[in-house]
Amino acid sequence: MSPRLVLLVGFLALLGTGCRNNDGAVKLTVSYLGFKPGCIRVGVKDAQGAGEPRTTELPGKGEPRSGSVTVAAFRESGWGTTLTVTAEAFETQCTGTPVTTTTDTVAVNPGEVAAKELKLEATDADEDGYVSMATGGTDCNDTLQAQHPGAQELCNDRDDNCDGKKDESFEVGQLCDAPNGCKGAWTCNPQGARACVERPGQWRKDADNDGQGTRTGTGLTSCTQPLGYVANDLDCDDANPQRYTGATELCNAVDENCDGVADDGLALNTDCTGEGSCSGKRVCGTDGGVICNNPKPTVLYADSDSDTYGAADAGVTNCGPTRAGYVSNSTDCDDTRAKVYPGAPELCDTLDNNCNGTQDEGYAVGTTCSPGQNCPGATACASDGGTRCVYLTDPVNYYPDEDLDSHGKPDAGVLTCTPDAGYVPSGDDCDEGNPFTYGSAPELCDLVDNNCEGTVDEGSACPAGGGTWVSQSATTSETWRSVTLWGDGGVWVAGSGNALRSRPPGETVFRNFDGHCAGDWYGVSVDPVFKYAVLVGQGTAVAYHGPTDPGCITGGAAADTHARGIVSLSLPDGGSEAHIAGVSVADTDFGRAVWRNLGGDRANTIDIAPLTDVHGISRDVLFAVGGYPPGKGASPRAYRFRPDLNDWRSELVQDITDVASHQLRGVWVVNSKLAYAVGERSSVLMWNGSTWSKHSSPAGEDLLSVVAFGKSSLYVSTNSGKVYWYNGSTWSVMPGMSAGGALNDIAATRPDNIWVVGSGGRILHWPR
Repeated sequence: MSPRLVLLVGFLALLGTGCRNNDGAVKLTVSYLGFKPGCIRVGVKDAQGAGEPRTTELPGKGEPRSGSVTVAAFRESGWGTTLTVTAEAFETQCTGTPVTTTTDTVAVNPGEVAAKELKLEATDADEDGYVSMATGGTDCNDTLQAQHPGAQELCNDRDDNCDGKKDESFEVGQLCDAPNGCKGAWTCNPQGARACVERPGQWRKDADNDGQGTRTGTGLTSCTQPLGYVANDLDCDDANPQRYTGATELCNAVDENCDGVADDGLALNTDCTGEGSCSGKRVCGTDGGVICNNPKPTVLYADSDSDTYGAADAGVTNCGPTRAGYVSNSTDCDDTRAKVYPGAPELCDTLDNNCNGTQDEGYAVGTTCSPGQNCPGATACASDGGTRCVYLTDPVNYYPDEDLDSHGKPDAGVLTCTPDAGYVPSGDDCDEGNPFTYGSAPELCDLVDNNCEGTVDEGSACPAGGGTWVSQSATTSETWRSVTLWGDGGVWVAGSGNALRSRPPGETVFRNFDGHCAGDWYGVSVDPVFKYAVLVGQGTAVAYHGPTDPGCITGGAAADTHARGIVSLSLPDGGSEAHIAGVSVADTDFGRAVWRNLGGDRANTIDIAPLTDVHGISRDVLFAVGGYPPGKGASPRAYRFRPDLNDWRSELVQDITDVASHQLRGVWVVNSKLAYAVGERSSVLMWNGSTWSKHSSPAGEDLLSVVAFGKSSLYVSTNSGKVYWYNGSTWSVMPGMSAGGALNDIAATRPDNIWVVGSGGRILHWPR
């Protein structure tokens, strides 16, 4: 597009053709009132300064005191949708200072033609084409049509052409030769021409030598010019050569041209437009000239965030040093944020607050820190501009799992990333003393609400009529002293008089191995490596029997021991070891603790009380119990194996307050932090991982054996032929047990797979 605007001869024609490039256009109507300009300059530019401005010039139209012109301009490619439009009016040609100017903005959207009117106002009262000085023009007398800057100067004592001088070039008051031969002075005649006239007293003193005589006093009459006199009285101040008729009027509050008015014709205090199209008033300058006291135009910059720093790309020309919302600098690197400017305090907010090109310097963002809850963290910005330590891994709740079922206590969660030992991420356990009880547990036939939904033994967990003790033996003559479980459903039972039975995994009927291994058996366990039953009993007897083989292997005797209990352990090296507890054959007032492995037999080296049982889950957590019978001190004893010594040391249970004064008969290790020992006269002791203490017990019973899964899942067999169950708060007799003799041993893999054996040939299974 050329630098000129398109002049619309017919605006409807433009509308019919559409906008070039579809960028949009503006229709400008420039109206004027009180005068008719000789020339109008119209300009259009992008409001933000993009691209080049466009202008055109055209003559004024209409009546002497009003009219309008219409132009159109296309929005240039690269311009924004907001344009600045300007109209300037001139008296003749579009040069010099405009008489009046008006500026506005208009929104021009692509594909649209926007309309805008610009109004210009000035005063040409005498309709001579020149605007009054009072409204920005050059007409020194807007009441006389013959007096204006374009008029011819006549000799009439008037400034016809408004140049600040009157009768210039007519030499008014200068000497001339009068027709009578005397010296006269040029004067104006009624026709506007000059004439040489001699008058009486025409010679006036010219003290300041400015060619004009004083107006005061009387003149001299002479045909010739006296020295120091002139033939006029035009000087209003004969002491000042700068003041005389026709002198150029300066702007200094002095009447230089002697017309009786100081600073006349200068249109002082009228509106004017100065540098940068800034408006002001005409006032006197220091050199006697007239200046426009308009504010000095300055470039100001938008301060959108009010932080006193402006945006570099938002400069506008302003008439004066201030403008609401603008400042004189352009150093803000982000004018949308009040906390971002040069020299601002650097905050930790992912911003370059001080505009130095670096974000968050000095805050060590991303460095390692500790947010708590044993979680890894990194330094990050906080909402207040400081820093905070944020989680790299979010903490989650872990719950204490006392019964080691991988389900924790729901009301004791700890928020952490690194839980302590014994904490698990699931918190749906309704009984932390029973590893078979938690939110998603299968329901067992065990008199307990295993799945924590409020109902005991629901569905098909139990046989019709509920769980009961079911006999697994067809004979009644045997006295069974020990039962052990192995594999997936395997059972061994051993007793007096060479009695030995086996039910291998997957089978439902016991195999009778009576007499295969000669001995009076008190204990049986299964070697975890070789899967043989290891039998111990009276008179140092030790034997090995396979689960299905008919033969018996007689091993080396546990020297000098009447065995009463046995446990077989796996060793870290893949081997196995059997620990045997009993009494000395040589002296039944002393106990014996023997362990057998591939290296042979080893026995205790310290004196210990007679032992009745031994149990453990490893060499590190292994206990033997017993005590002294009445007549020998009637006192319980418990010993713990010390792997570092390969020997036993007393647990001093006899020192526990109110402990029963009779022997302990059975022991069971649940895990590394829980074990139970039971004995005569309702003795129940609990070990919590470090010490033994007295535990509640069934009243009036001699307790012979114990098995447990947790603090709320404890079972004991009694000399009276009962099985008691402890649920964490109450002891109860398990239902379905028929009357009979002592139940010497109890074993279980879970609460719905419990075996007890005893006198009268009884081999019983719960719950079916």
